[in-house]
Amino acid sequence: MKKQNVANSDYLTTLVALKERITQAQYKSYSAVNSEMILAYLDIGKIISQKTKSGWGTSVIKQLSGDLQAEFKGVKGFSERNLRRMRYIYEEMQEHSIWPQAVAKLHWGHTSLIFNKIKDKAQREFYLKKAKEEAWSRSILEEK
Repeated sequence: MKKQNVANSDYLTTLVALKERITQAQYKSYSAVNSEMILAYLDIGKIISQKTKSGWGTSVIKQLSGDLQAEFKGVKGFSERNLRRMRYIYEEMQEHSIWPQAVAKLHWGHTSLIFNKIKDKAQREFYLKKAKEEAWSRSILEEK
């Protein structure tokens, strides 16, 4: 009977360790995907910024939005509003070389909230850093 309890205890310890490892891998995978998508959003913002500065009208953004949503059905993030936000955030970040690294570590919703609500660049930098360091949820960020 003791042998079964030891085996059962060893099994439960192993199970807990495996679950923790899987959870850690899932979090790291999600974080890597999130960072890559944010970098893609910044690249999209850059391209839209360059095209509108070289003569494209801003109405093209609406067409881009429709075409991207049609191509990537079920993928969120390509609304006209969000494409404009990508361009805006890209343009705002040009003066601050550390912001892209900070932005890539946050959820896009956090980044959008910070850039839409805070116009002062020093305050933006503060909230970009704090949101990551403190792992603030979006609702906590809104409160701060």
